[in-house]
Amino acid sequence: MKATQLGAKVVSISGPDGYVYDKDGMNEEKVAFLLDMRANDPMHCKPYADKFGAEFHEGQKPWGRVKADYYMPCAMQNDVNLEEAKRMVEEGTCKVLIEVANMPTTQEAIDFLREKGWVVAPSKAVNAGGVAVSAMEMAQDASKYYWTEEEVEEKLHAIMKDIFNSSLKAAKKYGLDGVNALIEGANLAAADKIVTSMVAQGIV
Repeated sequence: MKATQLGAKVVSISGPDGYVYDKDGMNEEKVAFLLDMRANDPMHCKPYADKFGAEFHEGQKPWGRVKADYYMPCAMQNDVNLEEAKRMVEEGTCKVLIEVANMPTTQEAIDFLREKGWVVAPSKAVNAGGVAVSAMEMAQDASKYYWTEEEVEEKLHAIMKDIFNSSLKAAKKYGLDGVNALIEGANLAAADKIVTSMVAQGIV
């Protein structure tokens, strides 16, 4: 839903039974059906294909089989392995992997993609949005605040923008290659924040 709101054309979803390719992309009606489908039957995505006349590829994953500008694995750990990474490179249209799940890509697949010049947006940074919203929920509950959906979206946007900029800044600070070093940048930015906090508390 967030991808479509930001203007992206989502053309593929997947599940344990295979993947769907929807050349027309998702709209509000399709997203609503998808959310209901996942809530009632998280093990299958074929009903989406049946409902909207999309392609269904049983027992397969979309990585390297679907032409896209961005690949966004967002379900399982280690879903993208070296074999999938090689197929993604061979497919040729994509150069960016955005890890929306927790560690959805094996380390050897990440290493291979980066050797081929891909940008990998790491899960620890991408997934911070969910943690941030949980923190906002706790803040509202503890302080008896009420924020509208628009206010939460605005705060979340600022947080995610800051995370990206902090990761990029940290990578450059330590002489790394900016956008192509977002993994190291995210690690370094987190380490800097921890050390700064420890110093402030007199621990170091």
